[in-house]
Amino acid sequence: MAGQRLTDKTALEEQLSSGDLLMVVDVSDGADGTSKKYDSKFLMQTDKFSLNNTEIKALNTTPKTLVGALSGYYINVFQLTMFVTYALAEESSSKDLHLTYDTSDASTNWTIIRDCMNGKDTDITFVLNSSGSSHGACATSILNKPFMMSASGAFNGGWSADVYVTYNYIKML
Repeated sequence: MAGQRLTDKTALEEQLSSGDLLMVVDVSDGADGTSKKYDSKFLMQTDKFSLNNTEIKALNTTPKTLVGALSGYYINVFQLTMFVTYALAEESSSKDLHLTYDTSDASTNWTIIRDCMNGKDTDITFVLNSSGSSHGACATSILNKPFMMSASGAFNGGWSADVYVTYNYIKML
């Protein structure tokens, strides 16, 4: 409706349908920007998290929430890319990195990096997606659960990581 502020409009409280359009202000073409339409089929979220070595070593006791839970939705993770920066000490522990929907239930792992960084002494990039293997199948519902990173034990190496997770929320119908 003409003359109505966007903040006064009714909220859409479910995922977009094919063909839905969004209005955006493209500021790349000037200070005031230009109003343009955006096709919802391109909508996807990527978040970045930087974990220092202290946070990496504590993942077994202090898991990192990568995507927060949203009531009535499940999180559809497309891909996770982790850029690991080797720093000092080579990892000498045989610990697994878990990407999971519930840190208290091993059956909800999205995937696992077995022996993560064990014996590695250089930078490395992990590009992960759910392949449908046993690690991509959850024995319980992932509805209303966050997507998290945890570890099977305490890492002891000197490394940090930038983690990019690409996802969207899907409303259970």
